[in-house]
Formats: sequence, C-alpha cells, structure tokens
Amino acid sequence: MKKLPIGVATFSELIENNYTYIDKTAQIHRMVNEGKIYFLSRPRRFGKSLLVNTLENLFKGNKELFKGLYIYDKYDWTQNYPVIYLDFASIGHKNPETLERSLNDFINMTKMEHSIDLVSEDLTSKFTELIIRIHEKYDKKVVILIDEYDKAISSHLDDIEIAKGNRDVLRSFYQVLKPNDKHIHFIFVTGISKFTKTSIFSDFNNLDDITINPKYSNICGYTQKDLEENFKEYIDEISENSNVAPEIILDLIKKWYDGYSWDGGNFLYNPFSILEFFNNGKFNNYWFDTGTPKLLIDLIDKKGVDTEVLVNKSATFSGTFPSFKLENLDFATALLQTGYLTIKKEEETIFGESSEYKLAIPNKEVHDSLFSYILGTYTNYDESQIQPMTNKMIKYILNLDETNLQKSFEILLHKIPNILYGKLKKEFEAHYQILAISWLQLLGFDIEGEVMTIKGRMDAVLKQKHNIIIIEFKFSETESMDNMLNDGLNQIIKNEYYKPYQNKNVILLSVAFQPRNVKCKLLNLKKAFKLLKKV
Repeated sequence: MKKLPIGVATFSELIENNYTYIDKTAQIHRMVNEGKIYFLSRPRRFGKSLLVNTLENLFKGNKELFKGLYIYDKYDWTQNYPVIYLDFASIGHKNPETLERSLNDFINMTKMEHSIDLVSEDLTSKFTELIIRIHEKYDKKVVILIDEYDKAISSHLDDIEIAKGNRDVLRSFYQVLKPNDKHIHFIFVTGISKFTKTSIFSDFNNLDDITINPKYSNICGYTQKDLEENFKEYIDEISENSNVAPEIILDLIKKWYDGYSWDGGNFLYNPFSILEFFNNGKFNNYWFDTGTPKLLIDLIDKKGVDTEVLVNKSATFSGTFPSFKLENLDFATALLQTGYLTIKKEEETIFGESSEYKLAIPNKEVHDSLFSYILGTYTNYDESQIQPMTNKMIKYILNLDETNLQKSFEILLHKIPNILYGKLKKEFEAHYQILAISWLQLLGFDIEGEVMTIKGRMDAVLKQKHNIIIIEFKFSETESMDNMLNDGLNQIIKNEYYKPYQNKNVILLSVAFQPRNVKCKLLNLKKAFKLLKKV
C-alpha cells in the first residue's frame, strides 16, 4: 500500500517517498496552456498548497518527478522558468508594520537565492526590481506563485483596522504585478476568501478566477473514482477489521465526506478528512478539528448568524464567485468561501443571463461540526460535549420524557457565559432562535423550517420514518412561561399543523424562552387535544 500523505504538501516528497498522489496534471496542463493569470479559492486543507508546489516543480523543469503522470509527455520540458514562490503561511502579519517588514525579508531572501543585487528600498519598488532583475539574469520571464494571499487580512477580522492596514500593504505590494506584465510568464494565486480592493482583483482585467469554472472543478479534492481506485486497499482493510462490507463502507464515506462542488455537477471529497479516516479507521470530524476559520468565528461573534441560511441549510448567489468587502462581510458568502456551504446545483437560466447557484451544506461532517460549533459558541460547551447531549435529547423526545428534556435545555442555557448573556438581552429573540435552530439541526431528523401551511407557518417539523415532531418556539422577556407553552400548543392544534402527518406518530413540542430561563412541554397528539380542552 502506498503511504497516506498526511501533512505532506511538497510534490517531490510525495513522488520520491511512495506517497499516494492523485494526478491533477491534466487540469494543470490545460491551465498553463490556456492562460497566464489565475486565482483559485478553495477551503483550508483542500490541497491548494500541494497544487502550488506542483506548479513550482513543473515550471522549474523537474521532469522526472512527473513520470507516469498525464502531463509527462505533453509538456515542453525544454522550457523552464525562474519562480518567485510566496507562501503567506510563513509571512508575519500581526500588524501592517510587521507585514511590510516580513515581505521585505522575503524579497531579501529571494534575491540571495538568485544571487542578485537590489538598490531599491521601499517595498513596492523593491518587488518591481526583484522581478526585473530575475528576468534579466536568466533571460526568462518570471513565474509568480502566491499561496494563501488573503491570510494577512482574514486573520484580523476581529480588529478591522489591522485588517484594512494589511490590505493596504498588500494592495501596494500586488499592484507591481500588472505594470510588470512583460517580465512575467505566469501568475497563480490561491486563497480561501476573495477580498475586494486588494489590487489583484481590482487591477487585473485579465485575471481568470477559475474557482467555479467547470474545467477546473476537480483541480483540488478527490473524486469518487480517485477514492475507489487509489484507496481500495485501505477500504478493504477497514472492511475486514470492522466486519462491514466494502460497499457499506463506501456509502458511509460518501455520507460523511463527499459533497463539495464548485460547479454543481462534479462532487468531491475533502482530502484531509479522507486521509485521516483511512489513517484512523473510524469516522470523525477531522477537517473541522483542524481549526475553525477566524473569518467564521468573527462573523458569528460580531454580526450574528443568518437564521435563514441555518434553517434551510442553503442559499443562492448569481454571477461570479462572490467577493468580500471588509466593511460589509456577508455570512452566507463566508460559509461558501470557508467550505461550510458548497455549490449543489447550477440553476437553469436564459442563455446570456448570469448563472444562479444553489448552495447547501456538503456533508455530515460539515453539518454536525458547524451546528455543534455554533451551539458551543453560545453555550460554552465544546463539540465533544454537545453531540452526546443531543443524542440523549432525541431519546427524551421520542419517549415523551419531558422531565429530562427540560433538564437538558436548562443545562444548555446555564452554560451561556455572562458576557454573551449581555448580548443576548439586546437581540433576545434572534439569538435564542439561533440556539434553537442549531440544536434542531443536530437531532438527526429530516428538518423543515418555517413551513408554510394554509393557516399559518410552523417553526419546524422534524421527520423520521414513523415519527413526526412539530415544534413551536416562543420568546418573551415578560410573558409567563406557561402561557407561552400553551400558546405554542394551541397554535399547532388551531392551525391544524398536524393534519398532513396523521398516519405517523405525531409529537408536539412547545418551547418557551426567557432570558436565562427555558421551559418545554412535550405531548403526543391525543394528549395535546385533551390538555387543551381543559385550558
């Protein structure tokens, strides 16, 4: 069996040390032959750095590393180019001054690598001179590869002034590229987020953003074919150890880790999660555990959560891959760019009109991790505590165990930190809705939120094979808990929300929230009718 390349993003190391490499050189061949300046957005841990490093080896002419790959007998290996490779994972950026010094250090190290002298002192002029001098020395145009271009911005969204300052430094740095086009053979830039006003996107009218281009949809990530052909021995080994058929193992892997797409037609597995799964032999939220992007954390903390996105678990956008403005960050865009939403379908439009894309959560790993994280953010629990608690609450609902369900709700609310409670009082209902929605999403049912009927709108319906749970949430700082609970049940009965489901086991759940307080009432349909007749 070939080794699993966990944590290996160096192309030469993968090839020379018998690691599994999924051949992406067909897309690379197309890219280097059809254009010159590219941008690609993909979530973290999705293979961007390996792609950049592969391009570096290609342009440096390291032919033997590509033996057996698609591009080996199709690329002109007599053509090699000097490469400037800027990886922002190694660039300091705690403030604009640090960023500028670190970029200066990078230029100084690069000039030493190529044994050239520079006379310029300011950052912009120095970068310009570096490109020109390297071109002159080798009589070859320069290839510029920039990995994680946005890290110095997205890492500081908790301090917008630092983020703006870093953006200004980068704008001055990147603006060198366009006027020096005659010295540059090829530019490739990767990142997670697409920020406006960074010069790369505002100055280059010929930049090709291939993020949602179907020709490059599979340039990072593993396809179903990649999975089955390259990891068959690992699948068989897990099947034998667990005494579960390979077909079932594959179905479970698909449910947990498949579903990412940037064209709505080709779907991919997250490489990091797949490699960790085969290494450990068990299902887990591996990708999420590598660290939630600061972008998402700051949006939840500063701007709250778009409940429409959470209830429907989807959103849409039209046209090109959406960009961010630092002054107006959008929650759905953040979810898409960071990998918590993905393109599930390109909607049909009139020819010549902008395409519209339907977004959704890609798979079980992302779904469970996202809602556990949001719930944990509000309640101060970590994911390992949230999921077991949620599993117990499912049993309490199905067993009509109102007492223990009530205790579980109280435990969740009790853990809300005082600093967050101060925020909750300002936007009372909205924040408790987020808590409730995140909890619902973790219950493991098919969920419909804000369901419209002839007589009204249900807050939520949870569906299982034989069970239907109709839920109403009530929020008030002044009304009594019992009145709110009865109002919720009355609303379900009076508006006949139960009628489409009378062939199922229908359970009614009314939940009332006050600041620092929660109460629930849990009944089957028959008992609900009896109770409400007495009220």
